[in-house]
Amino acid sequence: MSKKLKIFRMIELIIGVIGFVLPSILYFMDILSGAESGILTVVGVVIFNHATDLSNKDNKTEKKI
Repeated sequence: MSKKLKIFRMIELIIGVIGFVLPSILYFMDILSGAESGILTVVGVVIFNHATDLSNKDNKTEKKI
């Protein structure tokens, strides 16, 4: 095999590996960002509900006074 053909085959192999691995990595990152977004949404809802509960407790104690 000539030297140019070996270099071409190596480049072809590298591009093939990148073409196989890159979509998997991007898909995994997409899943992570979706999960992160979901987690932040849940945290926001929990904080909002906690604040609402505290507000309701404050309103009840003010009415008793």
